[in-house]
Amino acid sequence: MAKEKDIKNELLGQVAGGSEGKREKDRELAQKIIEKEKARIRRTKWETVIAWALVVTCFIIGAVVERLRMEQYFDETELIWSHCLPMILRALLLIAVILTVLLYTRSRSLTIRQIQVRLADIEALVRKMAEDR
Repeated sequence: MAKEKDIKNELLGQVAGGSEGKREKDRELAQKIIEKEKARIRRTKWETVIAWALVVTCFIIGAVVERLRMEQYFDETELIWSHCLPMILRALLLIAVILTVLLYTRSRSLTIRQIQVRLADIEALVRKMAEDR
């Protein structure tokens, strides 16, 4: 019976020692993933800001072109912008909306990953406290 307890304690010690190193490696890997995700979110944020700025610029150009066309400053044949501008505006608006949704989903997934890492840390602390008792 004593031999079985010794084997059991030895195996538990190996598992506990191996799991501590594994937890640390998992934590480092999770931190690397979080850092990469933060960089990706920063890049997506700037792309989204630029896309919305282009949409606003396109609206301003459209208003100026329409005003000039109404004042008969340009002939309809001379002004190609009046035909291309609505298509450009739709494309830019679609891109801006897609980037906004992408930014939202990526930031939410980052938040969930951060919560998972914190919960894993809490779990490790609780296990350590339970072992100390």
